[in-house]
Amino acid sequence: MLEFLKTYWTQIIFIVGAIIGFVKLEIAYREGTKCSLRNDILQIYNQYRNQKEIPLYDFEAISLSYGLYKKYKGNSFVDSIWNETQTWKKL
Repeated sequence: MLEFLKTYWTQIIFIVGAIIGFVKLEIAYREGTKCSLRNDILQIYNQYRNQKEIPLYDFEAISLSYGLYKKYKGNSFVDSIWNETQTWKKL
């Protein structure tokens, strides 16, 4: 085993480094996606919060974004927004 490590240490380090890089990139993509989803939800919420009425297509957009946000293990920030939009009149 020691001889194998001596012989292939550069390749092993390269592969481990590549795996770590891919994991960090995946985490960054995930966080970026969560940020974008949160922003979309908040933008639609702010647009209709005074009227307490929301067009059906915007409600559907919030619904889909909220579902994805929760799948990405987003925090509870948007839970209150989602619960409030549930009570609004759908147009």
